[in-house]
Amino acid sequence: MNVFTAALAAALVVAWAVLVIVAQQLNPEQSPLSMGMSGLARGHCPWVMKSAFLCRGGAALMLLIALPAVVGVAGLTLSGVLAFWVWGVASAALALIDTDMPGEPPSQMGAVHITVAMLAYVCGVVGAVVLSVVALRMHALGGASVLALLLALAAAVAMVVQFVAFGVAAGEARTAAEGAALAAAAGVATTAVTPDAAAPPAGVPPQLTAAGQTPPGARSGKVPTVRRGPGDRARDLLAVFDALAPYAGLLQRVFVGLLMAWTLLVAVGVVRSY
Repeated sequence: MNVFTAALAAALVVAWAVLVIVAQQLNPEQSPLSMGMSGLARGHCPWVMKSAFLCRGGAALMLLIALPAVVGVAGLTLSGVLAFWVWGVASAALALIDTDMPGEPPSQMGAVHITVAMLAYVCGVVGAVVLSVVALRMHALGGASVLALLLALAAAVAMVVQFVAFGVAAGEARTAAEGAALAAAAGVATTAVTPDAAAPPAGVPPQLTAAGQTPPGARSGKVPTVRRGPGDRARDLLAVFDALAPYAGLLQRVFVGLLMAWTLLVAVGVVRSY
């Protein structure tokens, strides 16, 4: 029975991968780089991605049926099993909870989808790390235990990075929407700009050029030296985060792919242990 459920978990991981690829092919207008996978459940043939959610959850739950026979269910193991169980149940539940698409007003259903997804991600990582540590200490999966722990830790890093990427992308979207709303309410005011004031000398920040004022260094042709402080270094760090936003969808796929690869590896390890 345990061998069968572990093999079924591995098969569901493969089915998940195939369904995600098919769903993406059916929705070429949704960029795999910037858009999350949940949007595929709102596109063409949404049942394909919804089936992928069910396979993702089913793979986790089938693995949890087989894994206790190898690592037991006491102490630390139980906490890992419970955390990974939440990952499985929440992943399957996403098939029933639609996300909001770009350009749509926020909805309660979309907020629930995000909450459930984040809960699933965190619990999935916690469960994978804990169960990997237990398997390594018990030598339950042989050499696969080390690789399983490495995959779990890589998934933890990928989860944090994709959270940052989606957070930055959401902030940029809110800023753009607020700017568009203000422009629509106030109208676009055009003011005549004199040729002399149209473009400040090269290298001079615009705020240093006031109307009728000659900026420092303009007469001599020298560009004033701008000293960089802690605030500039902080902005440089934020710029790195900003660079992640266009790749939020890809980072999500990497993260989920790592957790599914962990599931496949552990499932195969359970099968080989018998």
